[in-house]
Amino acid sequence: MSIGTPMTFGRIAFPVSVLGFLAAVALPAASAMQAPPAPPPGPGLTLINAHCGFCHPPAQAISVRKTRANWEAVVQSMIDRGAELEPAEQAVVVNYLATNMAPAGEAGAPSAANGTR
Repeated sequence: MSIGTPMTFGRIAFPVSVLGFLAAVALPAASAMQAPPAPPPGPGLTLINAHCGFCHPPAQAISVRKTRANWEAVVQSMIDRGAELEPAEQAVVVNYLATNMAPAGEAGAPSAANGTR
């Protein structure tokens, strides 16, 4: 056996073992990063999709959790900035968000155990 043979083997073995390790670490992490579940349908979601997407993606509104009081303030702030919602539509949007996008542990919030409402 020549002196160069083990070094060549070592150069191949090291990158392969590193790649194997990275794959073992990255694959479970990638599967854990699943897309969030789709928001429940309803008139509030329809209004969000129709009126909130002019300034930001509608998904931005449904990617956070807030209390009813916080949602009321956020929706009013958006109206103050130009979102066109009638008072009845505003109430529907706030009710939808407060019911479906509440912080964990609040009424209407998804269960931490299974993600259901």
